[in-house]
Order: sequence, then C-alpha cells, then structure tokens
Amino acid sequence: MKLVIPLRNILNVSLLDGAEVLAGHGGLDRGIVSVNVMEVPDIVEWVRPGELLLTTAYTFSDDPAALERLIPQLKEKDVCGLGIKTHRYISEVPKSAIELANILDFPIIRIPQDVPYGELIKEIFNHIIGEQTRLLSRINDFNHTVREIMLRHGGMQEIVEQIYQATGAPVMIRDDIFRDHYCFCPDQEKEAQIENDIQKLMAMPSDKGDYTTPNNRFQHVTMVESGLSRYTIPIYFDNTYYGNIFIWDTEGSLRPQDLFVIESTSTLIALDILNRTTLVERENVHQTTFLEQLLSEDPKEQQKAIDSADYYRFNPELPSQIVALVMNREERLQMTANNSKMIKNLNTGLLNLTNRLGREYEGYFLSTRKSDRAIFLLQFDNACPVEGRHAMCRRFIEILDGCLAEKELSAFTMIGVGSCVSHARQLPDSLQQAEQTVRILLARGEEQTHVLFYDDLGLLRVLGHPLLREDALAYANEVLGALEEHDSNQRGDLIDTVRVYFASGGNLKRVSELLFTHYNTIIYRINRIRDVYGIDLRDPETAFNFQLALKIKELLE
Repeated sequence: MKLVIPLRNILNVSLLDGAEVLAGHGGLDRGIVSVNVMEVPDIVEWVRPGELLLTTAYTFSDDPAALERLIPQLKEKDVCGLGIKTHRYISEVPKSAIELANILDFPIIRIPQDVPYGELIKEIFNHIIGEQTRLLSRINDFNHTVREIMLRHGGMQEIVEQIYQATGAPVMIRDDIFRDHYCFCPDQEKEAQIENDIQKLMAMPSDKGDYTTPNNRFQHVTMVESGLSRYTIPIYFDNTYYGNIFIWDTEGSLRPQDLFVIESTSTLIALDILNRTTLVERENVHQTTFLEQLLSEDPKEQQKAIDSADYYRFNPELPSQIVALVMNREERLQMTANNSKMIKNLNTGLLNLTNRLGREYEGYFLSTRKSDRAIFLLQFDNACPVEGRHAMCRRFIEILDGCLAEKELSAFTMIGVGSCVSHARQLPDSLQQAEQTVRILLARGEEQTHVLFYDDLGLLRVLGHPLLREDALAYANEVLGALEEHDSNQRGDLIDTVRVYFASGGNLKRVSELLFTHYNTIIYRINRIRDVYGIDLRDPETAFNFQLALKIKELLE
C-alpha cells in the first residue's frame, strides 16, 4: 500500500500561496509522489506516475497547440498535474488546453512568477514526506488500537465504533464468512440518511459485494437517492475475501487519508475473522468425532457418544434425522485452473453455510464438515407432531438450498434426507438412507433435482440399496436385453413402444398418438415383439416383469 498524498494538499505550501488552479479541479484528489521540471520536448518518455510537472512553458512557446497534444499523453502516463509559470514565454494557457484538461480532470496550476522552482521542489518534497510521516503515525496508532481490541477479545462491534471515532462517518463491517453485520452511527440524523442503503447492503448475498480484486484499495459509489458518497473497502487476506467495510461520507469531509487509515486495518479484521474461523474449525473437529461415534454401527463407539451427549445438548431419546450434503467436487473443479483455491472456497462456503443455518434455523442441529461434504443431524421434541417435524426439516432444507443458490452451487450439490428415527441407536440407518439418496442423485445427474427424501423413494428404497443395486440392474438388462439389442442394431424403437404401451394402459391408438407414429406401425411393432422375441405384453406376469425392469432402468441409470 502506497501512502499517497492528494495533489490539493500541495497547494497549502507557503510558496504556492498565490497559485491558481486553472483547470482539472476534479483531479485534485489524485496522489502526488514526486515533482519534476519539464523543459524539453520529449519529457513524456521520462515522466513517472504520480509526478507533478513544473514548466515555464518554454517548450511550447512557439507552438501553443503542443500543450493541447501533451495533456492527454501526460494523463495516460498517470502524471498527477502540471504547474505552469505564465507571462514569461506564454501570456496565458490556451483556452482549448484548459477545456481539454477540464474534460480529462487533469489539473493545471498557475505557479506564481517569482517562485524559484528549486525552492518549490524542496518545499513540496518536505510537505510530502511530512504528510506521509503523519499518515504513517496515524495508521500505526489506529492499528495499535485495533490490535488491543482484538487481544482483549473486544469484538467486531468495538472495532466499528473505533472507525467511527476516527472518521466521524457512519460505518458498517459485513463479515461474509459468519454472515454478521456490525453497524455504528450514534447520530440519528446521519443514520436516517443511510438507513435504506444499509438495509440493501445487509440483504445483498455474500460474494456479491462492491469489490473487484484485492488490489482495489477502495471504491466510491454515489447513492442516487440521497446523493451521498459510500466508500467500500474489501477485506482480504492471503487472496481470500472475507467481507467489506462500508463508510458513508454524510458530511463531505472524508479524505483519502482517512480511507487509507481504515484500509490499513482490513488485514487485521480479516485475521480476526480467520481466528474465529479457526476456533470454529476446532469445535468442528470435536463435533465431528462425536457425530462419527454416534453414527457408527459399532455399539461400543455409539455408546461413547451417548455418554458425552450432554456436552452437545443432544438427547438420545428424542426423534432425530440425518441430512447429507455432497458437493460434486470433481465437476466443480473442472471449471477452474486453480484447484487448491477452489477446494479452499468450498470449505469456506460450507463454513458460511453452517453459520447461516445457526442464525436462521430455529431448531436444534449438529453438523460436521469434511472437504466437500457435510452431515447434519436434526433433532425434534417428542411433543412435535410428525407434520411439524416434516415442516422443520423442510425449513432446514430451504435455508440450506437458499445459501447454495446464492453462491451458485446448487447445480453442483446433492442433498439426501434420511428418515426420522425415534432413538439415537437408529441414527446409522438414517445416515445410510441419506447417503443412498445422494448416490441416486449423483447417478441421475439431474441438475434440476438436487434434493431427495428417502421417504419419497418408494420402490427405490429397496432397489437403490447398495447390496441390491447391481442385481436389480442385471435383472433389468436380462428382461430388456433382446429388445435393447434390436434397437441398438436396427436403430429401432421397440423399447420406447413398450414404455409408452404400459403408460397408455395398452391403448394402441393412444400409443400411436404419443409417439407420433402411424397406428399400423404400432401394431407391427407389438406383433414383432410377440412373434420374433416371444414376448406377449398382454400376459400379466410378462407385463409385470417388463414394467419392473423399465422402472429399475429409470430409477437407477
């Protein structure tokens, strides 16, 4: 971070008492880092960003239009401004050059005729160094204050209050990892001015803030409704985004130096969030051990968890239910070259997810996260009826799904829900059911359906069981094999005809309508199935076998 001094501050040096800004007032907040003298035509090749160039206008005294050609070049080189002495080589700056400088917000300053450039350069450098020293001291003091708050665990709210004390401006920190918002503005009049904007920012989905890259120091937005300025400072550490600091300039008094001071604390704020994240991760390790034991099929391991259940406020006697979430990491990682970063983002997303559930879900739940998956245990009161349990579970899924949608992860995430069991001893069954529904979702690969309840599986509860799945598919292939081979070799439609035949209750006219095929063609296909392959679809046992085989294919493949 460069400690840049606004060009307008240089106008305060004593030798510039009589100076006049002729053009480019809009660029006076650009940073000045050095000063140089320009008296040669090819100066553009030697200038540096942030320089203030001083000139007597000698180089374009015979060609005033040269100044007009020079200004865009200096602007492109990020020169912060041009100081000109008039009345010696040119009587005044050409009007066309002033108009162009105003358009480009490129400051042109008339320097008093009697000011020696050597003395002026020395005074400007002294001023820059003095301002930078004062700014460094201010940054150091403010960072020390924030560190003290963090060391005594004062919390983010106290940091927000310190920012207000330092700037006098309303401020909000939005922590997008824990989905927390911390605001401070004791002035009710100021608060009223920004109330609508605060509500909009609080409702904004995480990862959708007013930031672009970590190299962005801060962004300025003018609020249309009130005309006030809002500055956004992204909170980053180690190329990971944690949230934003928002500051509203309600009095028009915020200076770039103020924003530099606040920006200097953004890394500390990110570290505070990271520290809390580490604590949560440690808790997750203990909670993971507890849940692994509780969900174990080994009675001894399960008993260990039950013995320590009070620590987690878990009651083994109450109804409970398992929800399994799996992110299809392999497909997700194919979308980025930086796989390690994407895995890190997945972990951060799951942390964000569990914290949001903790804030918005009113019931009891425990969770464990491992890389690209999470297991949630929901528990309900005995007094809660079955319908109430269903409603609470669906509310949990709704919050879960909403967070995934905000992060555009729904298409890569599968959620399986096991049955509600009456005692902790039966939780391994609920876990197996939840994992079975996830496997079914992964096998289907349907993006539009990424949530599946075990209780809604019907026949698939049996057919989708890991021990039966391969046998069920083998049975289906045996029943349908002859017709599938025909369709594959002859590019035929016998399987589709059979499928629609059963869906239409054996009504051949309806079959022809649904397949957009002539009635006689349908009759030919049905007769061919009977005569060539010996399959009479009107036979009850044959019809059952074929309908079952088609259902297995539909559900498991």
